[in-house]
Amino acid sequence: MPEIPPARFRRLRALASGVAFTAATLLAFGAASPASAVVVPDSYETATLTAAPTSVSVGDTITVSAVFTGLVDAYAYELDIAYDPDLLAFVADSEILPTGGFGSATDSGSEIAVAATRLGTSPGLTGTQTLVTLTFTALEAGDASLDIANGRIVDSSTASSTVDSDAPGTSTTVEITADEDTEPGPGDGGSDGGSDGGDPDTGSGSGSGSGSGSGTTTDGSLAVTGADAAPWLILGAGAIAAIAAGTVIAVRRRTR
Repeated sequence: MPEIPPARFRRLRALASGVAFTAATLLAFGAASPASAVVVPDSYETATLTAAPTSVSVGDTITVSAVFTGLVDAYAYELDIAYDPDLLAFVADSEILPTGGFGSATDSGSEIAVAATRLGTSPGLTGTQTLVTLTFTALEAGDASLDIANGRIVDSSTASSTVDSDAPGTSTTVEITADEDTEPGPGDGGSDGGSDGGDPDTGSGSGSGSGSGSGTTTDGSLAVTGADAAPWLILGAGAIAAIAAGTVIAVRRRTR
């Protein structure tokens, strides 16, 4: 048998490592045949979706966390968090995942698809862990529901188990109320009916307002009347005429 050169052996070993890593990744995320998937029903004990706070006003933010207890060697996982897009908006790049791994959260408009995996020699997650934390903004008043629609947990040997999305605790509701700042402010109380010389006891009076052009606006800022604006208009017209005259002179000089 011919001897394999050292350089070629290193290339083959690197190729084999890459193939092994790719195969493990495909197995972990379902690219392998269904027969290769092994269901492990005891990969966790409970799954709970929590929101804080549970009562907010329009414009406030809500933090939503998926907490799992009794995890056993959770090396990779997928979670779909459904939400009400009419009442909530996902804050992009707000996802927080466990350290020692890599993951992402993709918003489809009504559902956040979370995918995460451990890296290198990082061990699988065990015990009680917050697998993901997401932030939302309250858009409209109402009761906004969120729930774990789907989920799967994969251990370091690529065996997977499905998250029970119908179990108690996998959904939560946030009460959103209208923003209090939008309430109308106090008015001026109206007139007493005698401001124009009418009888204050009977409340009689013309109640008519004249458009005398006093030059003021209701917000206290000064309005520009025709008389005040006339000098500025004249100066503006003179400036435009001067610019035009200078342009004509410059053109004539160039054509000589």
